[in-house]
Amino acid sequence: MLKKLIPDYYFKSIYDIPYTQLYENGIRLILTDLDNTLISYKETLPNEKLFSWKKELEEMGFEIILVSNSRKNRVDTFAQAFDIPYVKFSLKPLKRGIKKAIKTKTKKKYKKEEMILLGDQLMTDVFAGKRYKISVCLIEAIDKNTDIGPTRFNRKLESFFLKRIKRKYPNEYSKTLGYYAGDVDDNKKM
Repeated sequence: MLKKLIPDYYFKSIYDIPYTQLYENGIRLILTDLDNTLISYKETLPNEKLFSWKKELEEMGFEIILVSNSRKNRVDTFAQAFDIPYVKFSLKPLKRGIKKAIKTKTKKKYKKEEMILLGDQLMTDVFAGKRYKISVCLIEAIDKNTDIGPTRFNRKLESFFLKRIKRKYPNEYSKTLGYYAGDVDDNKKM
């Protein structure tokens, strides 16, 4: 199970990801979490920076789908304002929401190696993507202070697993999770 909590990539935010490189590597479908990945829990609508991000990615040839665990109306409101397909109450880390997004929300069929999942939590986003056998990019949460109860619990659970991963898989840990956990200085990252 520990291996399924190790992301392929880690970046401070969605804006730091080298999308050109991902595209060159064959990625075409971006599945993304909402809360604390695209916006904080206290926000409801996309901002201009997000609209620019989306436009740039779509012009590059990416398709973007929102996959959120939330069942609140804010998911509908955000996705409709952002004009992207979405799955809410996806139950990550279960594969159900990802499967639904891929089977019913995409414009075309994609191979697993053409997909990536962006998210801010190990216990839900990373674990779900790895269980589905797609690439995963862990993003630093936009504002952990806005986390809701279940997310706070997951973050405490994360620290337990981070220690175990660091001991059992030190090389993999240092490549991605060391930055996330604050053990490695982000400024030294390529």
